[in-house]
Amino acid sequence: MMKPKLRMMKLRMNKLACLTVLFCGLMLSVSAQKNFKYQAPLQKTDSTGFYRISLQPAVVAKAKADLSDIRIIDDKGNFVPYIQAGSLPLKDQKSFVVFTPVDTRLSTDTGTTFIVENKTGLALDRLWIKLQNTAVQRKVNLVGSDDLKQWFAIQEDISLQEAVANSEGTFMQSLSFPASNYRYLKILVNDKNKTPIKFLQAGIYTEYAAALTYVPIPQAQLSRVDNNKTTYITLKFNDHYQVNKLHVDITSPKYFKRDVTVYQIIGSEKQLLGEGELNSIKVTDLLIAAKTSQLLLQISNGDNLPLTISRVEAYQADESLISYLNGRQTYQLLTSDPNTQAPEYDLKFFADSIHDDITQISHGAVNKNPAYEGNQVKPTKGHDYTLFIWLAIIVALGLLLFLTLKMTKEVNKKAEKDNS
Repeated sequence: MMKPKLRMMKLRMNKLACLTVLFCGLMLSVSAQKNFKYQAPLQKTDSTGFYRISLQPAVVAKAKADLSDIRIIDDKGNFVPYIQAGSLPLKDQKSFVVFTPVDTRLSTDTGTTFIVENKTGLALDRLWIKLQNTAVQRKVNLVGSDDLKQWFAIQEDISLQEAVANSEGTFMQSLSFPASNYRYLKILVNDKNKTPIKFLQAGIYTEYAAALTYVPIPQAQLSRVDNNKTTYITLKFNDHYQVNKLHVDITSPKYFKRDVTVYQIIGSEKQLLGEGELNSIKVTDLLIAAKTSQLLLQISNGDNLPLTISRVEAYQADESLISYLNGRQTYQLLTSDPNTQAPEYDLKFFADSIHDDITQISHGAVNKNPAYEGNQVKPTKGHDYTLFIWLAIIVALGLLLFLTLKMTKEVNKKAEKDNS
């Protein structure tokens, strides 16, 4: 039998080893979280399985335009895999509409281009593209136009997946972007003098596009100026929200038909987002794609009296993530790290295993992440203790390791002595 003293030494050794592992785990957890400025608790799940996580405007406002800096983290500090809901393939292939390719290349294009025409008139926030199988990595920009002359940015630096080989030698990928209704869509690949990739088709699932939903954004501060047959309406939001739809509530006159231009205000400059029409015989919704805190609507009145506008409501296209969550754990959303890249999770290869009717959950209020390094109290100028802190951590880990090795040695010597 093991003697009490030997048993006690082994017990102490195990405790030190556990403390060492725990300490290292906590350091890694804090390190993983420290670059994200904001967090929001996920709604608690009652069972283990796949969940659709609805991203509210408050979270999307803090994230990058492509949502690549959003992470899910569990209560142990581990990142949890997810895919964007738009990546889920639809089962009904009959509803897939192939867009007509347009054989146009502009002198300003500097890489492989693929232009298609959206004749459906539907607002889109997804485009499915069919490519020849490839094992290379490329990033693409998506732009839109109504006349093939003026092009407007929709989404930049979208990563193309590496193909999973199949018998047909092709693969499908969905591109996710802010909702828009441009007639023409152009995919521009920055090949950088590399061999181009081959696009085969692009299109949409009509059932998905028709079911596109929107989430209201907190009311903006509205100001108005009527000047020289033109009405200028400025919307100021309290954050940089993703704005995909504007609804203009017009109370008079009874009949009207006015052209309207929407701009995004960036500093002292305005950037054209799109043009539309306000018409009394149809819904007055304007579809745009912007991540902004200020918009300008310019309404041309001609010789008519200005419109009486009661309010302008802004909406974000529904954004959601799909993730496999454990019902016994709690989770947080982390976001707002401008330097991070889109994650690459194995889950994307199993998207066809996810059912359409999974439970939807949301998240709580968005707050500052206490682990964010920018929230830490900075030392007085001239007294940077960062180096000393890291030295202290290294010394502590070294001491734990030394004591562990020493006790292991003593235990082995004691065991050998008892056996002899």
